[in-house]
Amino acid sequence: MAILTFNVAYNTGIFAHLQYRSFPAEETAKAINDATMVIVQFESAAALAAMDEIVAVEGVDMVMIGTNDLMADLGIPGQFDHAKVHDAYARTIAACKARGKHVGVGGFGTRPDLIEKYVKMGGRYVSTGTDLAFLMSACIQRAKQVRDIKI
Repeated sequence: MAILTFNVAYNTGIFAHLQYRSFPAEETAKAINDATMVIVQFESAAALAAMDEIVAVEGVDMVMIGTNDLMADLGIPGQFDHAKVHDAYARTIAACKARGKHVGVGGFGTRPDLIEKYVKMGGRYVSTGTDLAFLMSACIQRAKQVRDIKI
């Protein structure tokens, strides 16, 4: 497992978070670290198998489940209602609750019923879609407006 570090000692006046003001490196590093959320993403059976070890890593704040990629890896693409998806969420939520971590629910842009289900189970962050999906939805709506013009 790779451990990522963030080194701010070289130039402490470059951060928009600090309004580009210069502060001592130690103060800046603490402020940036305190304001940083570390999110890991479960998208494979291997991630689920290593769940307890991953969730136990100090500094990890949230586990995001990438449901579409996870379903593909589990050999059940598109099967949102499959028991393996429910099990992945149930086990991840339990593991995260036990360690005081949060769970993110992702990949259910077309299934608000499942978003609700997993939020009620303990998911505390919801990814409601992707930038491309939002853009495509707006483009489709705009194209429909133009096609619907009566002439």
